[in-house]
Amino acid sequence: MKDLIRWALLPVMATMMFTLSVQAGEVQPMYGGLIIDGYNFGKDIGPKGSIKYDEKKNVFTGFYTGLKMPAGKRAIFAWAHDTVNQRSVYLGPVGWLKKGTSGKNKGKFNVQIPSKFQGGKFGSYEIIGFSAENTSALDDTKVVSAPKEPSGSKTLPSLKPAFYLFAKLPGADTELHYCGHGQDFFFAKAPEKQFCYD
Repeated sequence: MKDLIRWALLPVMATMMFTLSVQAGEVQPMYGGLIIDGYNFGKDIGPKGSIKYDEKKNVFTGFYTGLKMPAGKRAIFAWAHDTVNQRSVYLGPVGWLKKGTSGKNKGKFNVQIPSKFQGGKFGSYEIIGFSAENTSALDDTKVVSAPKEPSGSKTLPSLKPAFYLFAKLPGADTELHYCGHGQDFFFAKAPEKQFCYD
């Protein structure tokens, strides 16, 4: 009888484990704007992607499509950003930009982040953002020179830091806000302090 109960519970236990793993590695959408260096406003389609965080491995994985960056600045780095205090902290290299992504031709990434964030302890930081830095700062995914802060945008100087793609961090106390036009959104706990990503 005990064996029958064990066998009967196995599918339920398997379902519970699957549900928990999905919740722990929840996939988040990544957003991006068009009024930024490298894009032709009115012709290009904005970037998009998805990202998830593995608490045990302390790694962000995901993909993107439609991502463009200016010539000479195609090294992608990841940052955690706090909109209340307007501060960013370095997370690690994403890799060189994969050009011409669309449809099933995606750019994939795997970002190993510092151990102080192990288990998703991001504190007041709300979003993970990708910046475009000098191409020579990376050798594929190997860091040659890590940037001290995320770059801004020549096209839109008010956009500092200039994140080409961004997503909500796991467990972050933040909300998604609408810019008021098009399909442009941004995350911010303090929306009055955060410039909209157009």
